[in-house]
Amino acid sequence: MSSLKNIHFLRFALVGGCGFLIDVAATYLLSHFVIVEVARGSAFWVAASSNWWLNRQFTFERVRQERPVKQWMKFLSASSIGFLPNWSCYWFLLNSGVEQAISSLIPVDTAIWWPYIAMIPGILLGMVVNFTLSKRWVFRVSTAR
Repeated sequence: MSSLKNIHFLRFALVGGCGFLIDVAATYLLSHFVIVEVARGSAFWVAASSNWWLNRQFTFERVRQERPVKQWMKFLSASSIGFLPNWSCYWFLLNSGVEQAISSLIPVDTAIWWPYIAMIPGILLGMVVNFTLSKRWVFRVSTAR
């Protein structure tokens, strides 16, 4: 059972990596038409929707008992909950002075890269929340017959 959970988590992480690329691409494309904040907010829904579909097909392919639209709405809700610690961690890292502490330790100009580096801990934190909610709620195996 533990190895199955590990496989699910690894697949979930791979799907999340694809979702990150979709998120970045959608933000970039949409920012040509609307302000970047609106583009970023819209891109979240695009990425979360693609992650639901990929997780349904790849990660939790054996758990298709629920109607797709209902499951998609549950996944979007779970992703919104996971977005809270993700964004909170990101905001904290951008506004807490951590960048200055790190830039004093490494001889690289962090000003250019810090907004992207600061995304990583939040993404990892959000991924744990999203995986837990997906495994226990969105893609839960129904025991009722």
